Amino acid sequence: MWRALPLATLLLITACAGEPPASPERLAECNGLFALWARYEQHWTFHHTGQRARAELALDDCQHGRYEEGIAELKRLLRRGGFALAD
Repeated sequence: MWRALPLATLLLITACAGEPPASPERLAECNGLFALWARYEQHWTFHHTGQRARAELALDDCQHGRYEEGIAELKRLLRRGGFALAD
């Protein structure tokens, strides 16, 4: 049993270190898109469309290094709201 403990510990450490390195530029782009969406979206309390959850999940994607998915989702939400964004 004690021999399996170091192996289990090593596996846990390896699993936690799997995130890609942070990109401050991409994270700033994602934060800016989220802020733009939050500023101009309809009031969150009165209009339950599910977009708030999608926007927050996209921001979470960016915060965990999944920039392409997060930024693409935020751009989709903004375009749906009438914004013209470059790719």
